[in-house]
Amino acid sequence: MQVFRADQSERQRDEAKVWYAMPWHVMAKVENCRLENLAGDMRRTVYATGHPDTFFSIPAVCKVAGCRVRGYLTGDGDGNIVFRHCYY
Repeated sequence: MQVFRADQSERQRDEAKVWYAMPWHVMAKVENCRLENLAGDMRRTVYATGHPDTFFSIPAVCKVAGCRVRGYLTGDGDGNIVFRHCYY
């Protein structure tokens, strides 16, 4: 599922670890990422699947119960990167 290599990381305030591909500083994956619009306080490793399609979102994918869930990475109100799934 991983598209970009993960070279450098940094921690968020909610203890998720954001990995970037260098030297382009493209977001590659987020470990322990909060799945914001799914029930419960679920956290998974979320992989970026492409370059940002808008200023606010990056297409991404994760696995929940063995199934691939597509969505996007975006920021929440506190400055953390979170995953939101899409119905399509």
